[in-house]
Amino acid sequence: MPEDNQSTIIQTRDLHKCYWVGTMPYPALHGIDLEIQSGEFVVLAGRSGSGKSTLLNIVGGLESADRGQAQVLGEDILKMGNSQRTGFRLANIGFVFQAYNLIRVLSARENVAYVCQLQGKSKQESLEIANHWLHEVEIGHLGYRRPDQLSGGQQQRVAVARALATDPKIILADEPTANLDSTTGRHLIELMQRLNQNLGTTFLISSHDPDVKQAASRLIKLSDGFIVNSWDEETKPPVSLAVTCPIRNRPFSERLRHFFNPRRTADQQKKQGTSRHS
Repeated sequence: MPEDNQSTIIQTRDLHKCYWVGTMPYPALHGIDLEIQSGEFVVLAGRSGSGKSTLLNIVGGLESADRGQAQVLGEDILKMGNSQRTGFRLANIGFVFQAYNLIRVLSARENVAYVCQLQGKSKQESLEIANHWLHEVEIGHLGYRRPDQLSGGQQQRVAVARALATDPKIILADEPTANLDSTTGRHLIELMQRLNQNLGTTFLISSHDPDVKQAASRLIKLSDGFIVNSWDEETKPPVSLAVTCPIRNRPFSERLRHFFNPRRTADQQKKQGTSRHS
């Protein structure tokens, strides 16, 4: 991994996220503080439900947060409007998803070229870029095939080529080996490590795969929405739902329902107050 000109490329401060199912809050992140340097190969590790995918999605501008800051390349991505955030992602961040997310009716080459055309490049230039990156991930000879004509590992290599085709500063990969057998998964991680070392691109990967965790230049462990120092059970600070899941962030339909049912709202607030002091 190149060490020259390292700088903080991702930084979060006091990051909170809560999901709502009706009136029930489900806290996902509790005040996450995180710094990642340019050129690192970092893995977010933890069990399902630990918050790693949520953190990755917030950093990538795919989800909002309820509180805190998420600085990416010096910009607070949480303060951007939807169109600004979309443009920022397209210019700076490449995504590799667990389910590949390839367009089924397009060939591998066309899938990679598509994101280049979204950047405003011509079709011919986009196809040339696609050919280059498909060769870089060692499947240039399969560019004419559609996703259903490729193995899982080949599809994920197409996804990596697509992520790199826009010349991003950061690659975010969410459980990239989850749908692959162990051998194919190891080959994919070795490929991503080589790309990190040769290009200096920052990789941030969420995974609970032991092979992925072993490959990390830095491992960040999450448990129940907290960054932890070990996998052992740790005493965590008490979580206040009023802080992590404030009522004002409840879905609009539920807030409207409580507006017309003030007794229910008062009872809910009383219960939350009781739980905080218990």
